[in-house]
Amino acid sequence: MRVSAGAAVLGLAVAMTALGASAAVAAAPAVAPPPVAAADESCWYAVDTGQSLCVKTGEDLVAAVAEEQGVRLIIPDGEKVSGLKVDARSEAALAPAGALASTAVSTIYDDNNYGGGSYTMSVSSGSCATTAYGFTDLGPIGWYNRVSSFKSYGSCKTAVFSSTNYGGSSTGYWASLSSVGSMNDLAKSWRVSG
Repeated sequence: MRVSAGAAVLGLAVAMTALGASAAVAAAPAVAPPPVAAADESCWYAVDTGQSLCVKTGEDLVAAVAEEQGVRLIIPDGEKVSGLKVDARSEAALAPAGALASTAVSTIYDDNNYGGGSYTMSVSSGSCATTAYGFTDLGPIGWYNRVSSFKSYGSCKTAVFSSTNYGGSSTGYWASLSSVGSMNDLAKSWRVSG
């Protein structure tokens, strides 16, 4: 069963922080809440539009996003998502003409070396150079104590934290980390910035 935008998630804040001297918190746009990932699922969430989709890990998430949401999810060629390597050229052909493009900024993974289930965060406008994106609480999306590795895309860098609200111990900000080391399966919040 696939889950798309509109799943009820209580107590979740998707933090979008405008970067600057004081790093003031900007109001998050009124969008649908992110999907809750089951242990055997991989999910995508566009933080700026609220569009989302979950598939069983091992299914082609990028193709499903194009077919079911009409969105071209841009992830670099050869990267792994939902346990599969992305074939960017083939995936681009699946999206309808004029489809909204949403560029991945970060993916977290269940296993070391970018394996197992995954959760990908993307944006259709903006960049990590000017905005930070994140989940202040991974529990409501089904990712408490699951993160073992992560990838960042473009100019973005990712960090995971042992407490909600980006608190406690952390690992990051790195472009990619095939193992989060001592933070393995301890993350409770996830942030991406430039």
